[in-house]
Amino acid sequence: MDPELYQPPFDTKLEQYVLSAMFYDPDCIADVIEVMKPKYFYHREHEKLYDRIVTEWSEDPKKVDLKLFAPLLVELNISFGAILESVKAIFTVANIKYHCDQLRDLAMIRASHKIGERLMKDCASAAQTRDKESIQGAIGKAELDLARLNEATVRTDSTVSMKDAVMKFHERFEAMYYNTDGGVSGLQTDITDLDAITAGLQKSDLIIIGARPSMGKTTFASQIALNVSLRGVPTAMFSLEQSSEQIARRAMANQALIDLSKLNAGLIDDQEWEKYTNAMDALSRANLVIDDEAALTVNEIKAKCRKIRRERGLELILIDYLGKLGPPDPRMNRYEAVSENARMLKNMAKEFDVPVICLAQLSRGVEQRQDKRPMMSDLRESGEIEQEADIIGFLYRDDYYNHESQKKNITELILAKNRNGKIGSVEMVFLKQYNRFVNLDRGHAANAEQMALV
Repeated sequence: MDPELYQPPFDTKLEQYVLSAMFYDPDCIADVIEVMKPKYFYHREHEKLYDRIVTEWSEDPKKVDLKLFAPLLVELNISFGAILESVKAIFTVANIKYHCDQLRDLAMIRASHKIGERLMKDCASAAQTRDKESIQGAIGKAELDLARLNEATVRTDSTVSMKDAVMKFHERFEAMYYNTDGGVSGLQTDITDLDAITAGLQKSDLIIIGARPSMGKTTFASQIALNVSLRGVPTAMFSLEQSSEQIARRAMANQALIDLSKLNAGLIDDQEWEKYTNAMDALSRANLVIDDEAALTVNEIKAKCRKIRRERGLELILIDYLGKLGPPDPRMNRYEAVSENARMLKNMAKEFDVPVICLAQLSRGVEQRQDKRPMMSDLRESGEIEQEADIIGFLYRDDYYNHESQKKNITELILAKNRNGKIGSVEMVFLKQYNRFVNLDRGHAANAEQMALV
């Protein structure tokens, strides 16, 4: 279709009906404002009238009287007679939300078309230079605008009676009460102390795991992915830094308990070869999808996740890591990009109704303190991460900084934020040569170093 011939969709009579219904029964205005925004009206005069009706209604519902609005109708050049006839023709306002939804959808189409027009202009300009950054920038800006449009206009019923809320809670509580997993209501990570604190990975939670380099955050994320997917839980891991082959090699060391250096060199003995083949068989059955495309945006990850969910299901998403995500809009500075990505990751967790684990790099400020244990302020570049995340954990190895530490090969997961539960620390044994975290038996904490040499 020729853009110059395009006529934006609107429905004048439907706009008049919604306004007339508000005069007919001001009680319905509470329902209308749950759906409608002034900008959903195509006609500017209708937008202004709606805005004034809501303002007067907020002060006193009795002020929403057609006769009292007559001077404003004249000022806005709206026919008093047409509105009066529309009011007289109304028998019920029971379907008012349905009609408001229609106006909202028309507004979405108009806004989407404007975004498309801008994209066409930006792409035409980028085509002249064939500059890759300009092309990606144009597409990224359109994706971000569409995502914001969708978030701003999609309505979900937000009010519920206490009775319904209690019954919904009871259904979940009853399932937890009768389960046999020791109080774990979400996905089990098989890291027992972590599961005990969080009750498992909960649906729609955004979980941020932060650490300085060499703390093992990629190994930790891979460990969870393996533990979950080996039980058949469909899992997607987006590795923006390591290749899928690197992840597979580390997973092989993890499962076969073969020194990673031997796998890197291809030097294993006959006994290890048997362990290798057994691990290969187990890993081939893991319900895990790995995507190693670099510099993905959150919108691109969402598109890939929709495809994965459609083809094989999806119950857990892992992203390695936040700092490597592409900016939603190339014109954003680093702070704005990280903030927007954090917000979009939380929205993605809610949209797919699955836990989303995202790794994050911590600032160098950790290294400059006497106490090297991470804290919230060490999250790089954005306070929005702290705001959006449901759980924030930090990995810390005391023996990395203190060679005389009594906690050899012990990694702490410090839960600094847990929106729905306790905070605290979880200790794990880090078997570096096997790229593996295992539960720490507190009765054998003193033998952690020996455990790492098994």
